[in-house]
Amino acid sequence: MSKKKTLILSCLLFLLFSFTGLSFSQTGGTLERIEVTPVGETLEVKLFVTPYTFHRQFRLYNPMRIGIDLFNVGNIRSVRNIDVGALGIDNIRITQMQPNFVRIIFQVIDDFPPYTTEKFAGGLKITFGATKEPPMVKEKVKVEVPEAAEAICGIRVEPTRANPSDPILVDMSGSQNAESMVVEVFNPEGAKVASKELTPEASRWEVVFDKPGEYVFKGKAFNIEGKVSDNLCEAAASINFPPAIKLECRKCGGVIGKPVILDASGSTDPDGEIVQVDFEIIDDVGNLVDRFSDVEKPFTWERAFQAKGVYSVTAVATDDLGALSEPANIEVRMKQKKLYLLVDLGALAGRGEGTYVGYAAGRAGILYKISKNLDIILSGGGAYTPIDSAPWEQSFFSGSVILNLRAGPIFIGVGGAYITPYKDTIQNDYGEIITNIGFDLLGGSKIIGSIFLEASGPPIDLSIQDNHKFMLGFRIIF
Repeated sequence: MSKKKTLILSCLLFLLFSFTGLSFSQTGGTLERIEVTPVGETLEVKLFVTPYTFHRQFRLYNPMRIGIDLFNVGNIRSVRNIDVGALGIDNIRITQMQPNFVRIIFQVIDDFPPYTTEKFAGGLKITFGATKEPPMVKEKVKVEVPEAAEAICGIRVEPTRANPSDPILVDMSGSQNAESMVVEVFNPEGAKVASKELTPEASRWEVVFDKPGEYVFKGKAFNIEGKVSDNLCEAAASINFPPAIKLECRKCGGVIGKPVILDASGSTDPDGEIVQVDFEIIDDVGNLVDRFSDVEKPFTWERAFQAKGVYSVTAVATDDLGALSEPANIEVRMKQKKLYLLVDLGALAGRGEGTYVGYAAGRAGILYKISKNLDIILSGGGAYTPIDSAPWEQSFFSGSVILNLRAGPIFIGVGGAYITPYKDTIQNDYGEIITNIGFDLLGGSKIIGSIFLEASGPPIDLSIQDNHKFMLGFRIIF
């Protein structure tokens, strides 16, 4: 071969090898696949890399991991996450760090297991459970490895205010460049009560608290080299205090028909506001008498009792988060009112000498309740007629005592009266028998209104036929 041909062939080979080397340096090798095989009491992990160049190995802490960096590897065809769960290895994760730099992380379960690394025809083999552990860097290579990005911690909680036993969601998905995260929980006294390790794939945690107060969540994020984040990473959630109910009875005179005020205005809520108070009244035999819900301040209930007895009043407060207070209870003793004032007004017709004369009548007095169904009335008043003709007097006066028997709103009674003369043929004052029947039209807590019909006449000496009277009247008792 001539010298000229030899020179040309050498130049062509140089160009070919230069182009091939340039192409290899730009694209690098390929991680084809990873095989994980238990062999007896060892675990073999084969990394098939074409072509294999060189590697380095290292350890990471918090959490504990074993790292293998493959250099001049630009493609990954293998799966990137492999669950193992054997011989101290939990899982394997593969990450393309740079265009020609692949990092393989072995997540350790409890402690670093012994292992060895060795090259084989298809790439690199790592054997876990080996009796002798190799030095941290098997091959001394001089490469420039880019610094791992700093982890930035991000944390939030939802909701920030909740009732006891309501779930609180802790979310650290906002962390950046994080290989793992840790959150610690501190109670209102500042003591750590819980902690949780999280990963970018499982970055949320649900927790509940039974004790009210403010809980602080402090987070940390670790980058791929195990370096902790520097930024402040905290959140807080307030567990709601229930409201405290205070129940009082005002204007408790203890008299039937007179309203009392059930007052819960002194109730408080330490970290919110009360939005509702529910009242309930139970009688002395356990029957429900009445209930009432007040949704406006000052949370009071004015109510009159219509029967005597001992009543149990219970009140429960609700705050703006729906938390309930412990029930508060008071007793209200009601007794029958004994003495009342009354006024009678009506039209009276007096019979005498074969005719009737009409009068306007009125009287005032007192009513005393002997029992629930029996009362006595003492009253006095007069009657007047504008008719100025004999033998009638234009006015006369009377005083009476009537004993009434009641059956609900109906009453009927009998009594006696002292009457001044109301016509010329009667010279002296005299006594009469009175009877009445009536019905309560109004039965309010303060005033009772009744309509009644009354008849009276002399028992002796005078003829009842010519000396009797009828009165249709309206009675007000207060």
